[in-house]
Amino acid sequence: MKMLTKLFNKIKSADFILVTLSTVVCSALSFVLNVYSKHEVDSKPMGIYSACLIVLAYMNYAQLGVLNAYNRDYPQALGRKDFDEANKQRNITVTFMLMIYALILVVFEAWVFFKYSGQIGVSQKGTFYAFGYGLCPIMILLKSFDDMANSTVRMQGKYNKSALIGFIRTVLAFGIGAVFIKLFGYYGLYAMMISSAFLGIVFFYKDAFKGVKLDFDFKYMKLMILGGLPLLINSLIWTIVQNVDKHVIQLFFKDPEDALGIYTVPTMGFTTMVLVPQTISQVFYIKISHLYGANKDEQELLDKAGHFTCLTSLISGAACAFVFYIMPIFVGVFMPKYTNGNVATQILIIGVAIYSTTMLFGNIFSVVKLNKSLIANSVALCIFNMIFSSALVLFIERSVNMVAIGTGLSYALYSLLLMIKLSRKFDYSFIKLFSRSWLPVLGIIIPSVLFYIFIENIYVAAGLALFTILLVCGIISRLFFKK
Repeated sequence: MKMLTKLFNKIKSADFILVTLSTVVCSALSFVLNVYSKHEVDSKPMGIYSACLIVLAYMNYAQLGVLNAYNRDYPQALGRKDFDEANKQRNITVTFMLMIYALILVVFEAWVFFKYSGQIGVSQKGTFYAFGYGLCPIMILLKSFDDMANSTVRMQGKYNKSALIGFIRTVLAFGIGAVFIKLFGYYGLYAMMISSAFLGIVFFYKDAFKGVKLDFDFKYMKLMILGGLPLLINSLIWTIVQNVDKHVIQLFFKDPEDALGIYTVPTMGFTTMVLVPQTISQVFYIKISHLYGANKDEQELLDKAGHFTCLTSLISGAACAFVFYIMPIFVGVFMPKYTNGNVATQILIIGVAIYSTTMLFGNIFSVVKLNKSLIANSVALCIFNMIFSSALVLFIERSVNMVAIGTGLSYALYSLLLMIKLSRKFDYSFIKLFSRSWLPVLGIIIPSVLFYIFIENIYVAAGLALFTILLVCGIISRLFFKK
């Protein structure tokens, strides 16, 4: 019995590990369903689904920062043991979101009805759009309350419960999504998101929403909007950044639905690969924050960030080289309808490799509280992407490959901009920043890509790429990590 008690206590103390494991498993299940959906659904319907998700992403900001303020202030109120204030914030947030999303539901559904009333049942494209857009207000209502419920449970310190419920509801939603896609094709694409959010609200209800009362204190709502708006704006900029390439396709392509559908494969490759450096960067971000908090030494901060960045660059470069080789084979086997997106996927994977090397450098602006520079960097990336992607599509070729090249170039230029700004701001060697970020990844990626292009035998090319990875890792380890 004592042994079981000890085991239980150890599991309980490992809350962040369980949350991380749950997140990884849930991401893996989402990835599998993403691949399965592309096996079952053609590119045009998938493009319409992608367009509807873009609308959904922007609808998320209709809460005007109230949810952002809640996520920041609710745990502080709990920390002060001011439970009346905490309950007030929860009541106001629920009330405001019900009001705003009910309004959106009425207005948006009316727009869908008038725009597509003559096309439903007549045009497949119009029917698909009407169905997807019609679900958007419902999905954002469920998703927002699911996000609030999940964050509330975590802010109450119930990390293990959050992880366990997150895992259970994702497994259930995965099963529902797979069955619905098999039975209904395009119409089943929305099933996992809706069922996952609904199950989350149900499972988290007792901890997150039980006892909640409607509170129409408009003065308090205004305070929460003003408090959360800066956080919302920064998040909105990044949402625009993530969708710029899709907007270029929607604006300039003759058949944007098909192109958007094909482009979901490169996007999937990008978002999957960016998880590796992002996770590493988040861990190192905490470490450099502790370091800077202890001594406020910018030079030491940049030295340590460079050390961690070099390690990230090696890992990211090796991972991206592997996926660069394996992705076309993977798509051909599991998603044969989307092989037209292979080259664009490989291009974006190279973009991930380069961009990932300076993720931690971007976090430095947050650590030293250069908030204006932080937002300016995000805006610059957005502008770079719009200019490069649009120019390549308009003046060279209207293809997803040009969009991917434009996106990759914009991330590379953004990466260089970060290094230049850090070098000038803190009078730090640009060569040092470059050698610890770009140099390792370029040492892996450039030879690997050249082998892939010029050597016909894929196994020989892959063997040489593996040798290059080991060689670069060995050289960098001796240069930068020797004691």
